[in-house]
Amino acid sequence: MKRIVAMLLICFLGFMAIPTMAGVHENDMRAVWISTVYNLDYPSTKNNVTAQQNEFIEKLDKLQAMGINTVVVQVRPKADALYASSINPWSDVLTGTQGKNPGYDPLAFMVQAAHARGMELHAWLNPYRVTTSGTDLTALCASHPARLNPLWIFMYNNAIYYNPEVEGVKQHIVDTVKEIAMNYDVDGIHFDDYFYPSNYPLPQGETKDGMVANARREAINDMVCRVSSAIKTVNNTYGKDIKFGISPPGIWKNKVSDATGSNTNGRESYYALFADTRTWIQNDWIDYVVPQIYWNIGHSKADYATLVKWWSNEVFGTNVKLYIGQGIYTDSVATEIDTQLKLNKEYPAIKGSMYFSLRDLLGNRQSCATKITNFYQGNTSSGGEDLPSITPPSNAPSDTPSNGGTNSGNNGSTSAPTQAELEANIGKVGTVTATTLNIRAGARVDRDVVAKVSSGTKVTILSVLNGWYKVKLTDGTVGWASSEYITVSATSNPPSNSGTSNTPSPSVTYPAKGTVTATTLNIRAGARTDRDVVATVSKGTTLTVVDKLNDWYKVKLSNGTVGWASSAYVSLGGSTTTTPTVTFPRVATTNTSVQLRSGARADRPVVTTVAKGTKVTLLDTLNGWYKVKLSNGTVGWASTQYFAVDSSNTSSGTSTRFPRTASVTATSLNIRSGARTDRPVVTTVSKGTKVTLLDQLGDWYKVKLSNGTVGWAVKSYIA
Repeated sequence: MKRIVAMLLICFLGFMAIPTMAGVHENDMRAVWISTVYNLDYPSTKNNVTAQQNEFIEKLDKLQAMGINTVVVQVRPKADALYASSINPWSDVLTGTQGKNPGYDPLAFMVQAAHARGMELHAWLNPYRVTTSGTDLTALCASHPARLNPLWIFMYNNAIYYNPEVEGVKQHIVDTVKEIAMNYDVDGIHFDDYFYPSNYPLPQGETKDGMVANARREAINDMVCRVSSAIKTVNNTYGKDIKFGISPPGIWKNKVSDATGSNTNGRESYYALFADTRTWIQNDWIDYVVPQIYWNIGHSKADYATLVKWWSNEVFGTNVKLYIGQGIYTDSVATEIDTQLKLNKEYPAIKGSMYFSLRDLLGNRQSCATKITNFYQGNTSSGGEDLPSITPPSNAPSDTPSNGGTNSGNNGSTSAPTQAELEANIGKVGTVTATTLNIRAGARVDRDVVAKVSSGTKVTILSVLNGWYKVKLTDGTVGWASSEYITVSATSNPPSNSGTSNTPSPSVTYPAKGTVTATTLNIRAGARTDRDVVATVSKGTTLTVVDKLNDWYKVKLSNGTVGWASSAYVSLGGSTTTTPTVTFPRVATTNTSVQLRSGARADRPVVTTVAKGTKVTLLDTLNGWYKVKLSNGTVGWASTQYFAVDSSNTSSGTSTRFPRTASVTATSLNIRSGARTDRPVVTTVSKGTKVTLLDQLGDWYKVKLSNGTVGWAVKSYIA
């Protein structure tokens, strides 16, 4: 009778608009993962709608009685779906047959059931795993995207995975997330630790910090960033508040690999999975992180106490919530889970826990369920949000951290400036007062040093975080320095990085004609140096000045682009000679030896180094950096100051328009799965074969054959 009443309640709620619970428990997360792969936790029966629904309700009731307030349900275990999808096929865990409709929408049912109990439901997706065992594509259902797009995949250790570097895969994952976010009232989108297969080998001669490894990490970073953006767009468009979280392994890097890593000796996700969690956190791409700290206190290689302290420090100063993944599936952890939860309470940054696994929780392994229930009954919250204020961990920097230099004074003040006073300096020039000052990759003393400057050095202040300035040096280097060692003049303006500075007459009527005096000048989305670059123009460019704000002009270019530029680099009433705005792609030449980095920041890993005089293709610009492509297809970022832009053309050689028809000139030509000679051969075509050119990467064409096959071929054999 109880089950009938519960079912009637769910059906009734199905006719009501049940709002999302998102954010209700974000500062007191008490969650459990519910695994569906292999039918580990759920469902225990197949082809039985009533049994599956009753089972889920029963599990929710038991969890709620323990104090659990969130379930993280695996709804995409093998690139399939436990929900109605036009992108991914139905999962075989529901019926035993992939692609078979189970007769109801499990995710819709589960969301309603959870919300009826005041519980959150986060949709857990494995982004790249296609199979857990087996490499036969024909074993997948006919509509499976991996079967329809064999160029998307690679095979390793008798399993199939989507290739994170393939553009189609990235977009497929984004589309999958958007479909769930738009169609269901889930409270979160959740990824676990399945990125590249663990220790997926690098090509011979490549190192763990080399070009290929960095490219793999950058591919995953790109996917995470795009998923984050997609979720934010859905939230803004549909008035939702869906959170995005990832649960990486508990060790980012060991201290032996990186001085800022944890004092541990275990598998490092940065190298083993190519997962750079620090970048996700520092860029606020995720709303929460759940490191899987599945070890006991005092573990010889991965001490739980050491790691919770490290992760608390890692999220400090960011907007990312920290929840701890608790490994109660082992006896050693299950036995001491109450002790671990008490330790978590000592760190205000820790806002709750997620437990793995559901079976062990419901089975009360080593009395873990009893201990967890008693802990929640004796505590109003599982994290530190009930404390009156949040203080940094003991090893985190204070508001005025020592930064490795000798302080020479700061404005003569005897008290630390307020946040408002520091923010008032954004966009201004500061002068270093320390004898030597470390410029770091992040706003903390444990971040890598990217440069050292001496007393009197001028820097441009870009932003402020926890008593640190984000600064830009005259050579384009960007990093962080303690505000304690930088003094700011009330009349300071951004320094000139090139060209001649011109001060316009104070009596100007707008609109007015202006001419760019700097060698290159960034046009930004707002009147500050930390605003996005919307265009880059060259010396002599004529533009229209339509307004002024502080030391910035609002300008309009001849192509209609509107943005802001420092007035120091625009002369009013100057020459009418115009130079076109830089458009992409475009050819440029390096004017010195240049390091290409994996991102548009000086703290990003170096991908490669190119010599002076190298021809490159400029693809894009961001905050004073160019995204460039080399002739061998390598893509990276470098400061704009190191390039001379060729104004005579916009691509290397003759511009190729896509798509267009071409013919094979070689006697026989291999069509490969990627734009490299070590990529698998998809097919071989003979001389005279007609192909359609779809795209170009370095010296390779992406081609489509008449039978629909798509692959890559060396362009020198195609005319």
